[in-house]
Amino acid sequence: MEEEGKPAKVAGGGEAGSDPRGLQSASATVCVSMEDAEAPVLGQRQWESVHERRAQGQSISAIAKDLELDRKTVRSCLLQQTWQPYRRAAATSLLDAHRGWLADRAPQVNYSARIFWQELRSQRGFTGSYVIVRRAVAPLRTQASACALTQRRFETGPGEQAQCDWGQISVALGGVRTEIHVFVMTLGYGRRGFAMGFLRERMQDLLGAHEAAFEHFGGRCEFLLYDRMRTVVLGTSQGRPRLNPTFASFAAH
Repeated sequence: MEEEGKPAKVAGGGEAGSDPRGLQSASATVCVSMEDAEAPVLGQRQWESVHERRAQGQSISAIAKDLELDRKTVRSCLLQQTWQPYRRAAATSLLDAHRGWLADRAPQVNYSARIFWQELRSQRGFTGSYVIVRRAVAPLRTQASACALTQRRFETGPGEQAQCDWGQISVALGGVRTEIHVFVMTLGYGRRGFAMGFLRERMQDLLGAHEAAFEHFGGRCEFLLYDRMRTVVLGTSQGRPRLNPTFASFAAH
């Protein structure tokens, strides 16, 4: 037992207080009272033992000593009228308020986490990171892929239909990480594809991409299918899509 007033030894053989620099590298063990720790959840048999001993007149300290429990745990247990199993608190996420919207919107953007993240930030006040959105979209994409395996592929004839959509990819341009918007046109019959990248998804980019795709394929299909592209469809009127006037003029031409 140390004598009162005697300096305590620290790592390195010096005395505490003799050299302030020695305290920076000294290791120390700090005793923390179990009273400050969160009371653990007891199993049912332990809970019953605590109540039985209390009914027999044992003190909290005696119960804690016999069952090797902290007094705080014993007190918490005695306040419970019935035993309750441990239940993990439901995890919360910044995306909780947007789950329904994500599920409805997913097929419309081809399960693109990047598009989701952009729309959440610009339209729905979302402040979370892209990683959170990517993790939330992954199970939706997996579920859609599983459903697709059980469905018969929709077949079209040669030259009948092509599908058009935008995608995104991040690339280094001049040493700067830049997001490129990629226009993709895919033939429904042969599955041949055409892709062209742009810095934006403006109307002039969309029309230029169409002209380049038609030149690449040597013509156009009878029908072009779009997934509610904003530069193509402005909304619906009486159940029918309302085309962007500029795009409608291009299509008529």
